Amino acid sequence: MRVYDNREPLIVIHVPKAAGVSSGHVFHDWFEPNFHKHYANAIEGTLPDKLDLYDLHTVEKPLCLQGHFNRLRGFGVEDYYPSVKQFVTILRDPFELMVSHYFYVRKVGDAWKDQSRVPKGDLATYLFENKPNMLNHFPRVMTRDNYTDIIEEYFIEVGITEHLNESMRRIGHKLGFEYNNDVQTLNATARSQPAPNDLREQFMELYRLEFEVYEYCRSKFEAAS
Repeated sequence: MRVYDNREPLIVIHVPKAAGVSSGHVFHDWFEPNFHKHYANAIEGTLPDKLDLYDLHTVEKPLCLQGHFNRLRGFGVEDYYPSVKQFVTILRDPFELMVSHYFYVRKVGDAWKDQSRVPKGDLATYLFENKPNMLNHFPRVMTRDNYTDIIEEYFIEVGITEHLNESMRRIGHKLGFEYNNDVQTLNATARSQPAPNDLREQFMELYRLEFEVYEYCRSKFEAAS
């Protein structure tokens, strides 16, 4: 993976429902006053503002931009910041990611302008009618032929939600910050029904690339332990 260069801006990709809110408080503390956010406004239906990252960035006050970067909705990395070279992200088991996203959107989606994104059916229907959007947030289009190259070329570290404290410690170390195991679990959504066990295997068969990317990153993470 890349070595962090404080002469260049850093983007933290917040994959939805992968501890981005919790970790965001840590990134804010590390990079304030040059920490910025990149999020669409779901209530108003507006896209994020575009910043001049290289104008805002200095070696003395390095810039960190965190947010959702969904290329399918027009605010991906290549849509906004194609010249940025270094990234950090945290990934989560894709099945758990989608289950969590289902319950989250059902909870908050009534206020969203785009109601087409709010699931109306049950969990099983949602899982098999909606492709996971994890890979849409990556800096380049991911395929089975190139995903390892993209991870190694663009990422300083890929954390794992299931090992969040250790992930933040490693990210901090690579960015030159000390982490004190102070991340708090925020924005978690209660589940009103369990996910049937048989859904996972069917889901994995449909979305093999997402699981290959996750397993590759998880294996690298565990090998470095």
